[in-house]
Amino acid sequence: MALRSKDRRIDRLLVAVGIGFAVRLLCLVRDPLLHPDGPAYLRLAANLLHGDVVRVLTGYYSPLYPALVAGLGALGLPLPLAGRVAAGIAGLAMLPLLHGVVRSLLGERAAGAAVLVAALHPALVKASAQILPESLAATLLLAWMAALLAARGARGLAAAGALAGVAYLARPEGALLLPLGVAAAAGRRHRAGGLVVYLGAGLLVMAPVVVALHARSGRWELSPREARIMRSTGLSGEKTLLGAVRQEPVAVLRRIVAGAGRQLADDAKALGPLLWLPFAFGLFGGPPRGEQAWPLLVAGAFTALPLAINPSPRYAVPLVPLLLPTTAAGLLALGARLGRGAPLAAAALGVGLTAQALWLSHPFDRACWEEVRSLLRTRYGADHALVAVDGRFAYGAGWEPVVPDTTDPDDALALARRTGTRLWMTRPSWIRGWHVPTQAKPAARPCGGTFVLFELEDQ
Repeated sequence: MALRSKDRRIDRLLVAVGIGFAVRLLCLVRDPLLHPDGPAYLRLAANLLHGDVVRVLTGYYSPLYPALVAGLGALGLPLPLAGRVAAGIAGLAMLPLLHGVVRSLLGERAAGAAVLVAALHPALVKASAQILPESLAATLLLAWMAALLAARGARGLAAAGALAGVAYLARPEGALLLPLGVAAAAGRRHRAGGLVVYLGAGLLVMAPVVVALHARSGRWELSPREARIMRSTGLSGEKTLLGAVRQEPVAVLRRIVAGAGRQLADDAKALGPLLWLPFAFGLFGGPPRGEQAWPLLVAGAFTALPLAINPSPRYAVPLVPLLLPTTAAGLLALGARLGRGAPLAAAALGVGLTAQALWLSHPFDRACWEEVRSLLRTRYGADHALVAVDGRFAYGAGWEPVVPDTTDPDDALALARRTGTRLWMTRPSWIRGWHVPTQAKPAARPCGGTFVLFELEDQ
């Protein structure tokens, strides 16, 4: 009997992985438009292949995903394909981890429902085909939780701590897993020595990046993003979040409260309207207790703390798997109420999720990208550089993307002068009320005037 149960469990998981692979492959074949940050990750991977490790460790973007892309590139894959393959592998690896976590918390039936939803989930499928670290971050979150749930002593806690450190290498907010893990391990009554081992393992993995950042800037920080976020949000003249908290705690608190609301809305959008009702049933029908609440508590901690400082729909994607255990519980409760209608409702849900996953969103962006790429290559030829917040335009033309930190036109022109770049593209709304200097000559207004391309003359 136990063997049959195990076989059924493996069968469900294999079916989900097979479906997930097929849907992700179809999404990849449809060639989704590169994300604006994609070229930067590919450039870091190229830097690694040329031996420039320090630049990758101290860069604006976290180093783990570019390292995986570089590893696949070293095997012979073109870097753009390597980036998508790395995200796809991480997305598929997430499925058995999710199955294991949900099974340990809610049982086999909920695990089967959760992994089938994850296999088709639009946000997770699309993230698996993008040149971005979100799939990797989601997988590492689940791996950390699985290790923490399985930990029975110092050795298990060391593994969980190391995974927390690895999650930080994928995205800087992953550092939150260190205090969260200490709280969870203390709640499970692990000994103090085990907690020290957990922290030590995490800090050891994080150390190369943190030390390299300190050597470069002289500041102790988790990411160079901190300075840009402080500047762009107007929180403080400080260059680190810790400094801003010391200098302007009330302003930081206000920002967190406002940002948490925005990020919560982004989390709901990422989960998707088709799953709002099952999630509500799972949350309020039989509220999760004890360790069953871990996934929701972790997702809430990320939403209310690091992501609230700089909310974004993209940052909600790694949290989606943490919402699926509750969603799966709600699906089972709804299925019990629907009775014989449950299979039909489940089939309709699967079709709806698949359609959303394969739907090519933002068709205007694709058409605009094609138009700008053609304009740059036709008018200016090859081997140029372009200053633009969206690095896709230069990358699509085979040029060098020069990406400013902000949309401020003065910052863009200063960057163009430093790099000797003669072309700059921005949005009219970003320069409204700004005096255009004489050396900036409008050359084109592509995409129906959505952008304006400037030719920059020497001062």
